[in-house]
Order: sequence, then structure tokens, then C-alpha cells
Amino acid sequence: MGLFLFTSENSFQKALKQLSLTSTLNKSLFQQVVLSEAAALLTEPNGIAKMYKYAHLFDEAGLFAGKPWENVRKLNPVLVRGTLHAGGNASAAEALSELRILAIARGDYVHPEMSAHEATEFLTKVMALNLDLLLMKETEENRVMQLHKDKQASEILRFISDHCFSPHVFQSLYQEIDNLAVQRPIVTNKILKLIASAKRLASSIDQADSSLLHYENAVYSPADIAAASTIKNYENKLRASNDLLLIREASQLRASMKQSGLVSPFHSLFLTYINNEKTDLLQSILCVDDTSKENLRLNLPIISSLIHSAITIKTRRSIYGLLRLLQRDIFTREFISEIERLLQVPLHDKIKNTLTAIHKITDIDRLRSLLVSEVISILGQPLGIGQGFNPTCQSTRALSYWSQKEPVMLLTMFNEFLENGKITINFEGRIISSDTLPHIYLSDQDNIDTISLLLIPHLDSIYFEMLKAAKGRESDPHKWINPSFHLKGIWTEFSDAFSDLEFKTKFRQHYHPSNNPNVNEGLPQPAGITIYNHSGQALGAHAILIQRVESDSEGCIRVYFYNPNNDSLQVWGNSIRTSVTGNGEYEGESSLPFEDFLHCLYAFHFPKQD
Repeated sequence: MGLFLFTSENSFQKALKQLSLTSTLNKSLFQQVVLSEAAALLTEPNGIAKMYKYAHLFDEAGLFAGKPWENVRKLNPVLVRGTLHAGGNASAAEALSELRILAIARGDYVHPEMSAHEATEFLTKVMALNLDLLLMKETEENRVMQLHKDKQASEILRFISDHCFSPHVFQSLYQEIDNLAVQRPIVTNKILKLIASAKRLASSIDQADSSLLHYENAVYSPADIAAASTIKNYENKLRASNDLLLIREASQLRASMKQSGLVSPFHSLFLTYINNEKTDLLQSILCVDDTSKENLRLNLPIISSLIHSAITIKTRRSIYGLLRLLQRDIFTREFISEIERLLQVPLHDKIKNTLTAIHKITDIDRLRSLLVSEVISILGQPLGIGQGFNPTCQSTRALSYWSQKEPVMLLTMFNEFLENGKITINFEGRIISSDTLPHIYLSDQDNIDTISLLLIPHLDSIYFEMLKAAKGRESDPHKWINPSFHLKGIWTEFSDAFSDLEFKTKFRQHYHPSNNPNVNEGLPQPAGITIYNHSGQALGAHAILIQRVESDSEGCIRVYFYNPNNDSLQVWGNSIRTSVTGNGEYEGESSLPFEDFLHCLYAFHFPKQD
């Protein structure tokens, strides 16, 4: 005899049945029971899909009778977001109302007052108004306000998006993909998921969009031979191809990476094959300029070793990092020595345990492959390092700074960390070691690279210890912290908007090209900005790097900066909108006109005058 498993769906179904059998006078009490059961079911895996099966019965049962959702003609898409955020039974009622309208849009429920077309238009407006929740952007506002924790609203919108194929939402998705991809983050999981979602949407739309094809091809068929192959037979087709065909394939794979910043499994299989069989063709896939060609020629043995050690289908995103790394003029003897050390440094037990717990990998060779591949990424894409939803902008900024200005020092620090499981930094004569300090847990481990995942808790512990030591001084403590925390290269003079009456004058004096034509020689430099929301309300301080100050193509002086948030296309109140492309930005940079940037700036460093 089997056991009957009484699930939350059973309970919801039973409550809905009771409601449908209840007289009009007694509906109110049983409505609350249904909504309570719905609220519980919403928190369970596939709970939304389970409730959708009953969406065509909600009106008949009287679920919305006497409530704001009763008349579908009076529903307002603008109010959906606030109600979904309200929590409790109100949020559950809003979710059930959206599922009802989804059923109408899909033809699963014929409603006397709303057609399928009207229902689709309603849901399109809901998703267009709440696309940030649907896609959950890594903005400072989302992090500070912790909107990312409201998974329920996001999941409802995603469920609707997966089942209601609106061309308007389709276009919004592709705009979001464009905005994210152009910033070239190291962690591309979000972009790949969006492309997969867009591909699903496109399968139900008559006319394919050109942007769909661009991104879909980058991920699924980035070159001719790849397009005619499967993952399983791709290598056999490569072996059957002559060098001219292989060179053309390599060039197409390289172009796909360069145009999109994305890497497919075919890139990994191709690179592994030619690295083992035809190293003379590596140039065709990895080199985009004379510097990269020369770096490959002079350092072929170590580059080949990196590919052999690090590149797999699972670590394939680092191929783009390798392509960018070869463009950098950093292949000194010391750099090569630290890379060679990385390939064999013993891993501390703490490091192995952390990686095993997160990535479920115990094999030492696979762990090293992961580490080496991620090092390639942060060295090749310093502006692609991101903090995700973690409040770690200071430490994330330091990693980008070191990768840009002190790559050998970063490699040395990381190798010593792998061996000893700790970081030590000197602050005003006192050695601060991360192994003696408490570490803050990273709540978001999905949107950061593995090197950040390992180093950030240790760096943050040191940063907060420095903050404690510098507390109570007459100026912003970062005046003393930044030079020590970043180890070298930080300008010693400092100004903050709260204690310096000449703050704006000094920034113009030291950073505007008309006053200091050589400003870019010492950049990047750390700075502090105040983040605002769309309404102009200050959300708090945020750490960035000022990368350069130059004129754009229209003659506008702009400040180009690195924002630890990979998604840097943001509105900072008072209509100040950051730009990530189209105004002379390099990959990963954001920019603002000089005065707009100064409006948000609250602290900066400048060089000591002789």
C-alpha cells in the first residue's frame, strides 16, 4: 500500500474548491484561505506553474469578487510592481491575477470582457514597466535597496515572459543583451541566459530579429564548420579540414569573440585541437593586432601551457580573456615567472575546501584549471571584474586597479595567497593579516569570478580593519586607507566634498585637460561617488576608478571610469545617465560629461605639487 503525499498544491486545490462551493456572502473568508495557500505555494519550486493550471477557474470560484482585481477592465499595469512587492496575501492575489490574464492571453481561458489580444497587451506593458525585475540588473540601487532578494516578483515575471511571447518584450530583452554584452563582463552567465530566453521567444515569432541572429550565432554557431557540426563531431570535422579551412574557421571564431565578447564551446574545442596539433594556427584565433602577434611569437611555450592547463569547455570564457591579454604590453620576465609559478604552486587546504564547496570539484587538476583560467580572465579583462550584488566595491576596485597597473604584483599576491591561504598588507607600520580577521560572507557568488570569490573576503577584512584604525580623523579615512590598501601608485593628496571648500575647484584644476593636459599619465586613480536613484535620492557612497579624461567625438570633455558594477548603464538622478558605448568608451568603461561626473563625485586623489 502506498502513502498519499499531501502537497501544498493539494492544499491550494482543496481551498479553491471550497471557495467555489461557498455562497457569495461567505466568499471573503475562504478567499483569504486560498490566498494564504497561494502565498505558501509561490515559495516552492515550480509553485507558479502548479497554480497556473487552475488560473481559468479563479473567476468562476469568486477568488477576486469584491476585490481590486475583480474587474479586468480596471486593472492598471503601473500598479502591479508595488502590489507584488507588498508581500503576504496582496502579493499572492496580484500573482494569481497575472496568471489569470496569462491564461486569457494563451487562450486557456476565454474571458467575456478581455480578449487574448488585450490580455497580451496588458502583460506586455507589465513586463516593459518591470523589465529591471525581470532581468534583475546589478545596479547600485538594486543592491542598496536589496531588490534582488525579491525573487518572487522576478520569478512571476519570468514565468509570464516564458509563456507570453510579446514582440515588445522581445525587443527589450535584446536591448538588455546589447547593453550588457558591450560592457564585456568576465562573468557572462546572465547574458547567456538572456540569449537562451530570447531564442525561446524567437521560436514563437514569425520574423527573426537581426540582433537575435547576431547573439545566437555567437553562442551556438560562431563559424562555418561549427554551424555544420555538433559538439561531439566538431573535432573530427576539424581533422578532416585543410589548413585554409582551419584558418578561415579560426578567423570567424576570433571575429565572433571580438564582436560579442562571448565564447562558445566550439571555441574551446578548436583552440584545444590546434594547440595540440597545429600551434602555428594559434595566431589566427587569438591575435587581433601586431602586439598580440609579437607576444604570442615570443611567448608561445607559456601561452601553449596556459591553454593546455586552463582551457576546457567549462572554462571557455577565459579564451576571450586570453585574446585581450595578448594585446597587453606586460609580458616581462617577472610576469612570465609568476605565470609559471601559478601553474604549479601548491594549493592551501582552505583554498581547496572553498573551491570544492562552491564548485563541487575535488580533482586538483580541475581546480587548477579553474584558477588559471580565471586569472587569465582578470588579467585580460581588468574592467570586466564585477562585484555582483555584494557590497564589495572597494576590494573589487583594488583587483581591477592591480590588474591594470600592477599585474606582476597581483600575480605574486595571488600565488602567495594560494600557498598560504592569507593576504597581508602594511598599514602605517602595522602588518594586517587576513587570517586573523573575520570574513564577511558573499551573498552573491553567482555573478563574480572565482578569483574575486577567493580574494574579496580577505581583502574586505583588511579594508574594514584599516577603516577601524583610521576612524575619527579630521578627513575622510580613505585619504589614508587608499594609498595603503592599493599598495602603490596612488596620488598622495586628497580632497572630499564634506571638508574641503575648494573641492570642485581642485578637481577641475587637476583633472580637466585644459588645466592639466597630462592628467591621464597617472591614471587610473580611485575616487568616491555618491549614487542616486532615478528620483535624485542619495543611496550612499560607491568606489570607482577614474580611468581617463578626454574629449569624445563631439568635443565634449568626458570622465571615463571603471564601475565595479558590471551593469553600469545607470540613471543617477537629475537625468544624469551614464554611458557605456557610443561616446568613446573602451570595453568595460562608463563615462559622463565632466560636470555631470563632478556632480556625483565626493572624494578623489591628486598629485602632490612640487
